[in-house]
Amino acid sequence: MGASRFLVAAVALSLLAAGCADGDDDELSRPDPTSTTAPAPTSTTVPPPTTSAPPATTTPAAAEVVLAPEGLGIAAFGDEAEAVLAALAGVLGPPVDDRPLGSCPSGEADRLVQFGELAVLFGGGRFVAWDAGPPSGALPPLTTAEGIGVGSSVAELRGAYGERLQLDPDDPFGPVFEITTPPPGRLAGTLTGTGPSDTVASLSGGTASCG
Repeated sequence: MGASRFLVAAVALSLLAAGCADGDDDELSRPDPTSTTAPAPTSTTVPPPTTSAPPATTTPAAAEVVLAPEGLGIAAFGDEAEAVLAALAGVLGPPVDDRPLGSCPSGEADRLVQFGELAVLFGGGRFVAWDAGPPSGALPPLTTAEGIGVGSSVAELRGAYGERLQLDPDDPFGPVFEITTPPPGRLAGTLTGTGPSDTVASLSGGTASCG
């Protein structure tokens, strides 16, 4: 069992919009100063301002993105890259990084796209893996269907997965775990330790090796 770590630089995007409106003042006629009859008062009716309510906006629920052995809930391993990215951007906002992975073995992972702490890996134009690190504050909480996320305790892991939970304290990357799932799904992660109060440091799904 192994784990991958990735570093990213955040990119911020913004849009500006402005509008303006012009109007002309009506010119009023002066009365004849030689006339002894006072002019009838002029009444001006000002129509009430019209306001339109801004269109309602819908923020997709964070629960649409699920850290799963088969993908991310709204995207499954094997889906085309652009369809996956469009689905994720609709929920999480635009990615902060998108780069090739030249050091990865050919045919496995060759592209990494980062949404906050969530790294999404592609190989040959297809979604192959994901990796979730410590919360950045840029995304809503990301968890598995069983409610496990970064920061969950080993006791919570065991309560969620029971005998399916496998712990390995001697992995070269440090203590790790893996959840037994039907192939080709995969759910694993790193730990701060293997005691009941130790916690999940990262989560990953799918299979993609990268140096």
